[in-house]
Amino acid sequence: MLEAYHAFGDVETVMEMTESLVRDAARTPGLERFGPPRESAAPGVLAFGDLTIDYNRPFRRVPYGELFAKAYGFEMQDDAKARATLKAMRPNLAKAIDAMDAVLVVNELFEERGESLLDPSVPTFITDYPAAISPLTRPKRENPVLADRADLFIAGMEIAPHYTELNDPDVQEAKFREQLRGLDEGKSAEEQTFRTFDHDFIRALKVGMPPAGGMGLGIDRLVMLLTNQRTIRDVMLFPMMRPE
Repeated sequence: MLEAYHAFGDVETVMEMTESLVRDAARTPGLERFGPPRESAAPGVLAFGDLTIDYNRPFRRVPYGELFAKAYGFEMQDDAKARATLKAMRPNLAKAIDAMDAVLVVNELFEERGESLLDPSVPTFITDYPAAISPLTRPKRENPVLADRADLFIAGMEIAPHYTELNDPDVQEAKFREQLRGLDEGKSAEEQTFRTFDHDFIRALKVGMPPAGGMGLGIDRLVMLLTNQRTIRDVMLFPMMRPE
């Protein structure tokens, strides 16, 4: 994993950084040998299975809500339709769906169909995720319901999340407490530990953190893409689960 903060940057600056990094990596001489033989293999145009991915073109950007509406035919803000749709897909979980937060219902639906609408041969950033499922991300100034967050997808795989980091300690504390609301005795010990309030993180923010963009790039998945390997174990340096 490669992670980075860009001090005084934002989601846009780290998206540009990742796009440049991936494009430069894809132009590395010799990578074309991992694909089928071609008469004119241009640098930055690589095979991945049956796909041909052109990393030279600007990466596409598409909003989360646009993909959701395209997948289901209604806006993600329509809670009644979203719940009815999820219940139809999972009738045995109807009671649990009634108790779910609206944004979690929407995200369940999105992960079911929204991501699959992307063209796998075109590197694409999904932007403008709901703020409620992005607790470490700054809400968009013009629409606080959405977050300054983008995830990069290539060949159907999520490669890298990007954020404008939330550096307001009061807002971050409120988001943490919102996440913890509803924690009950039925949760496992692991869930109880995971959802413990992070006082140290809030204290660090109060000391001071500049505005920043953040990103995390999955190196193993990127190497899979660049070397046309369909199994992640074939590119790991220490494949502990591989038979001897």
